[in-house]
Amino acid sequence: MNAMSKTRTAPVVDRVDGNWIPTPNAMGPFGGLHGGVVSGLLVSEMEVRGAAEGWGQPVSATVYLVRPAPLEPFETVSEIVRGGARLTVVENSIMAGGKLRSKASVAFLNDVPVPGILPPATTSSDPDKLPAWSFEGGFSQPTYLSAVEVREAKDAGTIWVRPKQPLIPEGGVSFGQVMAIADYATLFATYLGGERPKAAGWPNADISVHLSRAPKGEWVGVRPRSAWYPNGTGLTEAELFDVDGWLGRSCQSVVLLPLPE
Repeated sequence: MNAMSKTRTAPVVDRVDGNWIPTPNAMGPFGGLHGGVVSGLLVSEMEVRGAAEGWGQPVSATVYLVRPAPLEPFETVSEIVRGGARLTVVENSIMAGGKLRSKASVAFLNDVPVPGILPPATTSSDPDKLPAWSFEGGFSQPTYLSAVEVREAKDAGTIWVRPKQPLIPEGGVSFGQVMAIADYATLFATYLGGERPKAAGWPNADISVHLSRAPKGEWVGVRPRSAWYPNGTGLTEAELFDVDGWLGRSCQSVVLLPLPE
């Protein structure tokens, strides 16, 4: 994990006596925990454990957002599905009010050198030079957008995000942090496309992320596209980048909410 600036120490979700305590910046646009916070926290917690237990690099994760998670203290419950020398698969769940709220599955791979394989060439990006995001759909109360800085490379169809606060006390820009940022992909797609779906909302039912390597630096670039269908479903996918170039991909199943009559 990459260390964050010493001025960015307050986590979006803190941990006290075994319980997770969300701050106002953990809120989603319609109340309750933001889906990106839910997904990022579940994966980040397993990353911290994986680093301690030698599971290797997290390479993929899927989170199912079973129910909305309230903005109140909650607990997580984890289980090792498979532990091996090369591959480890774990699950982690949020429980609140006696109900399952979300479940994550995370796959880790330990390195085994393969002589003769060369890594892809890297490219260089400097999001610090980009203009600030001009999104005008601000909210009257804090949300997870309050915990991040956003820049736009609209001509390239990419929005860049870096955290102003770490998700959890351990900090760092990790797989979990990338996943939390990737959750914005549908919002970014509507902004870049200049048109929102004719729906009351478009929450995602899940999110899957695959990364080709560990992220470098604090910035995460999201280049999204979305499709909407009259049966009330949608799909958003996004290419993910860091300052060294292509990083991986995310995919979300989207639920379109009907407009009130």
